[in-house]
Amino acid sequence: MPRPIEADVHSAFMEFRNAEEKCMSVQCLFCHQVRAKNTTRQKQHLAQCTQYLAQHPEAAAAIKSSLEQHAQGHHDGSVHVSGGHGGAISHGPAGHGHGAGQDNGGNNANLNAGNQAQTQHQAAVNVGANSVYPEPTSLDPHQHSNLGFTPNARINGTGTPHGAGTPIPQHVRPMSGAPGAPPAKRQKTKQTNPNLPEIPLTEVHAAFVEFQAKEGDKCLSAKCIYCNQVRAKNTSRQREHLLQCPGYQATMKDRIPANNLLHHFDDDDVAASLALPTPTLELDFRMSIRVKPKMNIGNGTYGRQSWVSCIGGQWAGRWGKGSVLPNGQDTQTSFKETETKIDARYLIQTNEENPAMIICKVQGWWVAEKEIMERLQDPVAADNVAANRYKLRVHIKLETGDDRYEDLNSGIWVGSGCRRGAEIVYDAYRVN
Repeated sequence: MPRPIEADVHSAFMEFRNAEEKCMSVQCLFCHQVRAKNTTRQKQHLAQCTQYLAQHPEAAAAIKSSLEQHAQGHHDGSVHVSGGHGGAISHGPAGHGHGAGQDNGGNNANLNAGNQAQTQHQAAVNVGANSVYPEPTSLDPHQHSNLGFTPNARINGTGTPHGAGTPIPQHVRPMSGAPGAPPAKRQKTKQTNPNLPEIPLTEVHAAFVEFQAKEGDKCLSAKCIYCNQVRAKNTSRQREHLLQCPGYQATMKDRIPANNLLHHFDDDDVAASLALPTPTLELDFRMSIRVKPKMNIGNGTYGRQSWVSCIGGQWAGRWGKGSVLPNGQDTQTSFKETETKIDARYLIQTNEENPAMIICKVQGWWVAEKEIMERLQDPVAADNVAANRYKLRVHIKLETGDDRYEDLNSGIWVGSGCRRGAEIVYDAYRVN
């Protein structure tokens, strides 16, 4: 046996009260629309709620059947009850009763027709009262659905009495997102600084002091230690607050490495609030180059030049290994007796069956004391010089037309090197 109408309405809505309002509000459990608590309006809403309709197909079929019967009653003829002509009842345009002078046959026929129409209407009302009042979406929106209640003419439109020839149009406020519905309210978004790094959870908790505002409160409150603002304890809202808190943002700017330099941007400059990612280095490969003795060319425009030719070598790393082909060239320019500029070109290949050819460009500086630089020119004496006694720092660029190693073309490497006898060894670190 179906539940009563009122119980169905109340079970489909969740009641609550806003702090700013005196009246109760309700929220539909099917489409989550919020409205003021009003049983009649709640029934009307359920008749139009597509989510509610989808979950109650048997009730929707019953309502559709009752509406078809009700529409058929209006199609067969309309019943007019008039007390101004001696209680005569006429049925449709075929009945022409005018007062007490009409014959009994005509009155009986009209009464029977009127009773039949009223019986059909009452049956439709009963079907609606015993169901859970969803309304199929295919029904005419202006056709009144019999859900066991009489629409209020002041609310729903015209004042034509229920059961008259013209059905009462149903003015239901369209749900959000439906055609003709009012636009949804625009949510206010808080302006945050996207340049600052995301605040870790541990730092959010450290920025607030938790306490109980009133004795007996179940919820805790939190006070910002930077601006002393008090709010309910909520991690997401606390993180949003910190992104707006002037005191905390000033602290965040101090953590940006560029703002701790001897000279830095002004505080109101946008560059002072930018937290840029820090590059990392990863050892990618090592290369050993065998060279001939240095050939002095003489003084040039910018210093004394020397050529150091490559006779071979090898390399190995994370993405492969192979050999260094002969005929590579290193042009060295000495500006002082303690500084030498490195500008070298080598050709390396992989040890695959179909090897890839890769151009290796090395540029950098060789810096050391005069005595150390002189010892490094002698292959025998160079073996006895520790690598930390001088600085051989370079940046490396790789180029290839082989599709298997095309990612090398966009890479950047920095490296350090050392001299060991007739070999120069480089460690190449990829910049990530």
